[in-house]
Amino acid sequence: MYMKTLFIFLALTFFSACGASASPSNQNSSVSNEWMNNSPSDTAKYFYAVGYGATQKDAKSDALATISAKISVDVASNFSSSVTASRQSDNEEVLSTTKNEVVSKSKNIEYTDVKVEESFNDGKQWILLVEVDRAILSATYERKLEKVDSQLKAEWAIFEKAGLFEKLKLTPTIEKYLKETDTFFPLLHALNVNYDDSKYTKRYLDYTKEMRKAKNDLVFKIKADKNSETLASLIRSELSAQNATFSDSNYNVLISITTKAKEGKVNSTNETFKKLTIAYRNTVIKATDKNGNVVSNVEYKTKEGSSEGFQDAISRTAKYEKKISQIGIISFITGN
Repeated sequence: MYMKTLFIFLALTFFSACGASASPSNQNSSVSNEWMNNSPSDTAKYFYAVGYGATQKDAKSDALATISAKISVDVASNFSSSVTASRQSDNEEVLSTTKNEVVSKSKNIEYTDVKVEESFNDGKQWILLVEVDRAILSATYERKLEKVDSQLKAEWAIFEKAGLFEKLKLTPTIEKYLKETDTFFPLLHALNVNYDDSKYTKRYLDYTKEMRKAKNDLVFKIKADKNSETLASLIRSELSAQNATFSDSNYNVLISITTKAKEGKVNSTNETFKKLTIAYRNTVIKATDKNGNVVSNVEYKTKEGSSEGFQDAISRTAKYEKKISQIGIISFITGN
């Protein structure tokens, strides 16, 4: 009887010990996987996010997309205090468009040195916790900004020495670089709350003011042959939309437009196409300064069709309008 009682006691003690040792293990597992349901909060140094995917690569991409979404929210809230907002403050339409572009691009951030803090496969998918160092990410975009800024400085050095119309020709390139920097400043502010953009702010504002002044100092006269009259009207309209000034006597830039055209027909069995007359046009837009010096000369070869005859085909402006919408009126008349 004693032996039986002792055996039962030892058995209960053994199983009790096993149960006691199993409990902490389960608790530790629960604690160690808590990150899956409760991602660590972002800090001044790091971004954190949990991602899910069929592969570890997919899960990592998902986590980074979550971080990008958080950054884009910060970009939107920081935009009003950025260099870009200061530079474009007097143009609400451009400002709104630029903000949308900047926020959109901030969702496609180029990440480097991404650290996977935790990983787990539940049999169905991978779950990853990633950490992104703010300082490393910020340094990457600061380098990108410096590269564009160097190109901008070089172009500006040429602009400062250029004549009036030459400045107009250089403006699209400078504006392209400034537009490229627009994507950096709000992002850098979102990555680093202490980011200082003061070394760019005044300089970029000065660039913008000087380009506007150069544009306002120009006074145009447009001269066109018969084949180019509708194009001349289009150019005048586009320049007027940018507040350009015109004069037939006190001008400092003369825009001369000439168009030579050859007639052609469509070789087709389709009755509609057979009725079309094709104009193969060769258009030259030449700009001269007040001293008669040629400052730009650009040529466009286009083809237009019309059922109303050869002259109507020549006068159509759809191809020109499309080109202007793609590159802008300044680039259109200067060839830059």
